Amino acid sequence: MKKLSVLVMGLYLLGGCTWLGLKTSCDGREWSRPSFFDQGQYLAAFKTVLQARSEVLEGILQIKQTAPDTYDAVLFAAAGGYKLMQAQVTPRGAEFFFLAVGADQALVREKAASFLTLLLFPPSDYQTCREKEATRIVTYGPSLAAHYMYLPNQRYPASASIRKTFGTVHMSFEEYRPYGQAMIPHKISYEDGTLQADLLLIALKTE
Repeated sequence: MKKLSVLVMGLYLLGGCTWLGLKTSCDGREWSRPSFFDQGQYLAAFKTVLQARSEVLEGILQIKQTAPDTYDAVLFAAAGGYKLMQAQVTPRGAEFFFLAVGADQALVREKAASFLTLLLFPPSDYQTCREKEATRIVTYGPSLAAHYMYLPNQRYPASASIRKTFGTVHMSFEEYRPYGQAMIPHKISYEDGTLQADLLLIALKTE
């Protein structure tokens, strides 16, 4: 989580009104954003560590494409393999079919939906690009603006941030590795208020 905190602080300082000093415009549409399903993949699985306040939960998150722009996301407990969550994710959000006893709460559903939507359907309407000392902040919309930070000489983002009605969510992308014609991050860290999550890619399958 320490590395995520550093990226979050960097994004906060570099983005919006707090990015002090001379900024220049750029065309951010030439830089890519990570996707686990744009080269014929139908399944991605992640080892997950979730932390909410003092509670820590380890599991396996499996995401399977079931139709165009439709995904089935299932979270299994690492110990015992029983199902903790199942949801269908589309560009309209997440519909939950199952949540374990004690987790079926509006706040849990809202945070899980925010994460899954940002991971699978990030905002697609390009808005602006700002550059300072070769670091770029590229913003997408239209509704909730998503700010992607690109470090110098990097084609893929180091982190993303979305400001919601209450608070801001942050996602960092680490350990990019080649996959087909693109690069895929093998580590993802996510922070949404009291919820923190670390994900490690363990499987990526094509038909």
